[in-house]
This record gives sequence, C-alpha cells and structure tokens, in this order.
Amino acid sequence: MKREPLAVRAAVVAAITAAIHALVVLGVLDLSPEAETAVGVAIDLAGTAALVVWTRGAVTPVADPRLPRHSTETPVVG
Repeated sequence: MKREPLAVRAAVVAAITAAIHALVVLGVLDLSPEAETAVGVAIDLAGTAALVVWTRGAVTPVADPRLPRHSTETPVVG
C-alpha cells in the first residue's frame, strides 16, 4: 500500500464509482436517461477529485525528490 498509493487508491475510488453506476443502470435509482448521464458524469468527476485530494500528499514528485540528508540514494529521473 505504501509503495503504490496511487494505484491502490485509484482502485478503491473506481470500485466505489462502479458500484454507484451499477445502481443507476440496474434501476435501483429511478432516473431518466438524461439524469442518468448527468449523474454518471458527476460520479466520475467527484471520484477523480476524491482520488486527487486523497493521494496528492502520498506521492513524491519526480522533478524534485526530497531525500533525507543522510540518504545515500541517488534520485532516478526519467
């Protein structure tokens, strides 16, 4: 989980949005086709926003890695 935070969190968000989409398609939520499309787009965008907010602090930018001073590792670029 700590080595691939983006992949794990993306999978969680995708599973949640897929479940909500399934509820809409199966008719659990009785919506018109237009409302179904609008809800689907809103779910996808909200899921993406949640993923970005949830994961932003867990990843290290490649352009400017911050290693501890005592670290002997060399940052890998590209």
